[in-house]
Amino acid sequence: PWTDLINKAHNSGTKVIMVVTNFDGNSIHSIITSPTPRWIFMNRVKSLIKENSFDGVNIDFESLNTADRGDLIIEFMQELSDTVHNISPDLEVSYAAPAVNWGGWNFNGLAQSCDYLFVMGYDFYGSWSSTTGPTAPLSGGSYNVSNSINTQYGTVSTFYPEKLILGVPYFGPHWETANSNEGSAINKFVTSVRFRDAQPLSETYGIKWSTFFKNSWYSYTAGSTVNQVWYDDSASMALKYDLAISKKLKGVGMWALGYDGARKELWNLLEEKFVIPVGVEDEKSIPTDFTLEQNYPNPFNPRTTIKYSIAASTKENFRTVQLNIYDVLGEKVATLVNELKSPGGYEITFDASRLTSGIYFYRLSYGNKSLSRKMLLIK
Repeated sequence: PWTDLINKAHNSGTKVIMVVTNFDGNSIHSIITSPTPRWIFMNRVKSLIKENSFDGVNIDFESLNTADRGDLIIEFMQELSDTVHNISPDLEVSYAAPAVNWGGWNFNGLAQSCDYLFVMGYDFYGSWSSTTGPTAPLSGGSYNVSNSINTQYGTVSTFYPEKLILGVPYFGPHWETANSNEGSAINKFVTSVRFRDAQPLSETYGIKWSTFFKNSWYSYTAGSTVNQVWYDDSASMALKYDLAISKKLKGVGMWALGYDGARKELWNLLEEKFVIPVGVEDEKSIPTDFTLEQNYPNPFNPRTTIKYSIAASTKENFRTVQLNIYDVLGEKVATLVNELKSPGGYEITFDASRLTSGIYFYRLSYGNKSLSRKMLLIK
């Protein structure tokens, strides 16, 4: 049932990541410690990735037993990473990690066991709270988003920032409260309000700003009942994005896609903060010893040109160079170059007449070094 959506995403250059969820600690314990359930899990993930052309998998295991949060989950994630990367090294393996280490977690080890962690930077306030506040405060109190990145994940964010994605909420808590003041006592939790509903209501009732939490909220009275709703608008979200940018994190993500409905504010903010001209981005990432340029045209049908260069070496005048084409499952579909090359610039035309539409990867390699890029075939 998802085939059309997956194909549409791939044709637009968007990755599709499968999420595996489990919120039962005992069930998770069985999966990560018992050989048979573990084997079944690994093979099922591998099969689903291949069958659906997924670009990777995210593991959202929550409510782990404290004893399972250290070496056991790390070893499990390392095995999963090896399993998935054996399909293709371009596939992604990630873990949805909590914002705070309440005991037992080794966030640095967990980050090293997979491609990256999706830090769930929310649920600091919710149905369990006794006073009002935002689900994702940037500051204020002992625990907040800044504390999560700088302290809870301090080692990772300092030495391996590319291993972290900051997850932000497109929702916020709605309570009935004792009064309309910030931090009021709570009488009743009502629901979680999504951005698409909170934003227009805040415009109706008047948006407020917490300098303590650096977050937006609004209040209103229905009959004799005072209500407070805390949520992230573009102003408070921008500060979280600035944190991610300043720490050079891999990026940001949201829970959840679609919670903004048809409203454009948050999409516009993402574009403002993160969209970088391709030429600028590529210039920063090009290695000094050899280069692989973006194919042109791209998208293409059925021919495209690939340019690359081999730098001079003090040890050898010729190098064995390979340029291969792979599909999204990591299967090699063509070899364009496999020969000794002298230093210099080269270009080659790739004819994809026999291939179907979709995303392909081309990899230039010699020795233990390689460069990869993505291209899109549309017929």
